[in-house]
Amino acid sequence: MPGTPGARVVLTADRSLMAAYDVLLDGMIASSQTTTTPWLVMDRLLMPRAAHPGGRALFAPAGLRRIQAALLAGGFTDSDVAVVDDAHLRTVIGPETRVIGVSSGEPTGLGMSSTTMTAVAGGGIYGQVLFERLLGHIRPLREQRAPEARIILGGPGAWQVASDEQTRRRLGVDHVVTGYAEANVAEVFSKLAERAALPPVIAGLGAPSDAIPPMAGAAAMGSVEVSRGCGMGCGFCTLSTVPMVHLPIETVLADARTNLSAGLRAVALLSEDILRYGARGLQVQPARVIDLLRRLRECDGLRFIQADHAGIHSVGSYSDAELAEVAALLAPDAPPGTAWVNVGVETASGRLLHAVGCSTKMGGVPPEQWGECCATQLERLGHAGFTPMASLVVGLPGETAEDLRQTLEWVRGLRGMRVTVFPVLYAPTDGSGPVRGADLRRMHWQLIRECYEFNFRWVPTLFSSNQALGGVGALKRGLLQAMGLGQAALWRSLLAYRQWRSAQ
Repeated sequence: MPGTPGARVVLTADRSLMAAYDVLLDGMIASSQTTTTPWLVMDRLLMPRAAHPGGRALFAPAGLRRIQAALLAGGFTDSDVAVVDDAHLRTVIGPETRVIGVSSGEPTGLGMSSTTMTAVAGGGIYGQVLFERLLGHIRPLREQRAPEARIILGGPGAWQVASDEQTRRRLGVDHVVTGYAEANVAEVFSKLAERAALPPVIAGLGAPSDAIPPMAGAAAMGSVEVSRGCGMGCGFCTLSTVPMVHLPIETVLADARTNLSAGLRAVALLSEDILRYGARGLQVQPARVIDLLRRLRECDGLRFIQADHAGIHSVGSYSDAELAEVAALLAPDAPPGTAWVNVGVETASGRLLHAVGCSTKMGGVPPEQWGECCATQLERLGHAGFTPMASLVVGLPGETAEDLRQTLEWVRGLRGMRVTVFPVLYAPTDGSGPVRGADLRRMHWQLIRECYEFNFRWVPTLFSSNQALGGVGALKRGLLQAMGLGQAALWRSLLAYRQWRSAQ
């Protein structure tokens, strides 16, 4: 509004990260859409705009909420820091604004999921489109209202622009913060507010796990950080060299209660391996995970707990009874298969996986037994009450036709199981050129086609059951199911066409 002094610090993110998602799958499905999906569908159905009570966002990315909390703990006040979406920037950017912090997910669309979706469906990934739209909104507002403000970019997509000066200039980004930053973000923002000279790329400093502040507001998708880092050393992951640490249970519970107080009924536990919570290295402690879930179950208003990732080695370290108890605590009284977890298989070729630096991930499994081990653990998850989501990486460096054949045969061996299989195209974490659709041979497309037959079979039921527990009404669920049927038919045609057009 004209004449507003502006908040000293404005924190924001693009629409794909700040929408009012009821469950984790809402956000995952929305973020996988390309511009071939009409914007009207995105705006009205897949990315509903979140409310802004009192002029502040009801939901924001979990990482942005953590930064907000760190700023408040570091000397900034509530009135100093405004967390808003793109539609409310005009109300908080003014002459007093000194820092505009932007969280990013897909600033240049280089993520493996994004390059895969655009290779199949065409168009641009909405995460990138909406990010550029956001920056296109911020730049003139800064020029007109807050010429002394600096734009600083962070979040899980920061790696895509950290080494690309040309893109930073095009976007109008003054600084990029890489990695976790709770321990130094208040200092960095204070220096920026005082017009101090800082380098264009700033290394974030994460806080010890017991010093990570609870979120200062509700997170999109009900996200609750449980662990951070991974440390498995895989060459295609940005967290491969970051050791896993676990947040104290009281911090996890506080964040869950914050989300539930905003009206959510489901929380999503974020970890690269939920089954390693409380572990020492790779030595899992199932009792710690089960205790965490039991404590969460005591939170008022909670109906559904989602867990996004688990490792094959960790699954194999749990007994059948322990896996079943975890599934029951995630989705009590729900139909079997309502609980799901993403499991990184990456390839059925143990030789290839070992060659790309994933020997730690393999947990001592001999390369020639990797595919069999993964199939066994997926089957165990299914028997325990999960719908496992296996992920594969297509086009890994050094991949041979034999590696591809092994993975295709492995996928065929899953027939009859309640499982989904999501192949993604390899993308280097240094921001260099990812594998593109034009690089794929016919066997690649055959693999992707056969993977997606599992997804066409199981995702609709999984999505609907998750949404029902999250409080989504029957009408919206029905509309999304109808849309999903249409997309499945379209994707079958597109995948067949891509395979037909590809080289041998």
